[in-house]
Amino acid sequence: MASTYSSTLNLELQASGENSGTWGTITNNNLTKIESAIKGYVSVAIASTTDALTAEDGTTADEQSNAIIKLTGSLTNNTTMQCEAVENWYIVDNATTMGTYTLGFKPAGGTATNLVAGSKHILYTDGSTMFDVLKDCGDISANGTLTVAGDVSFNGGNFLFNDSSADLNFTIESNGATHMVFVDGGNDRVGINNASPSKTLDVTGTFKVSGATEFSGDVDVNGGGFTFNEAGASVDFRAETNTIANAFFIDGSADRIGFGTNTLTNGFITMDQGSSTGAIAVLNLDQGDEDQPFIRFDGATATDQSASLSTDTTVGDLTGHIRVNIKGTDFWIPYYATN
Repeated sequence: MASTYSSTLNLELQASGENSGTWGTITNNNLTKIESAIKGYVSVAIASTTDALTAEDGTTADEQSNAIIKLTGSLTNNTTMQCEAVENWYIVDNATTMGTYTLGFKPAGGTATNLVAGSKHILYTDGSTMFDVLKDCGDISANGTLTVAGDVSFNGGNFLFNDSSADLNFTIESNGATHMVFVDGGNDRVGINNASPSKTLDVTGTFKVSGATEFSGDVDVNGGGFTFNEAGASVDFRAETNTIANAFFIDGSADRIGFGTNTLTNGFITMDQGSSTGAIAVLNLDQGDEDQPFIRFDGATATDQSASLSTDTTVGDLTGHIRVNIKGTDFWIPYYATN
């Protein structure tokens, strides 16, 4: 009976009594092929867009029997390299010049896995599909530096940096900023475009908030301007005190301001000291510049009483008085009816 050949490594399986005088050579060839399958290396230059590793029965010259395969050459189009449709595994070093083309590796007639330019892959095939081990592996632990040249995708899992709470920094660079996001591990601070954050969150540059924002601590605008509603939208601004819900209120749609109230009258400014037991004045004026008036009125002047400022001295009847306090003493200011 003649020799047969194994399906995976193409080893020559000698029949009893065959190969007299060459039995030792054939056995050595088989051992060499086994050695290549464990530790062998071969460099293969891709010659066409549908190339294949050589696979020869009983010889040591075939490319497919090697464990480590280096692919070289320049792609001229999307290319596929194939092996025989049998179970096997490989370490593949993709040293080809790919340009914009793709390079797949597959068993004959089966499904390919795409190789990454300039990368090394651990692959295995069940005879119909080529699998990239690191595309679908379990937990990975790296004790040294892990460098990733391609994309990193977290799909359905969490990302935890510095779980041991070591004094380690975390940095994300952008195209023009070396510390676009920076976590200072030693000082427990975060910098945005800032390599030396001085606060828990330190932002260098502008920032925009489109949703609701809540501050439980102090807000310090130090050295810069603060603009609310620069887009001119119909939105309100409200500041509370300990007991007054609308201590300061800007009605964005009505273009009016309220102090102590959000129910604004026809005036541009409405002040409401709403507490009947507050024992305080609505408005306190303290003019430090003694040669300047407390209040200045500007507006159109008329000789009759048709304008806000009038030179007409023939006012109407005395109607009542307004209580004021001047330097600790109460006085009454009379007011008169218009004609």
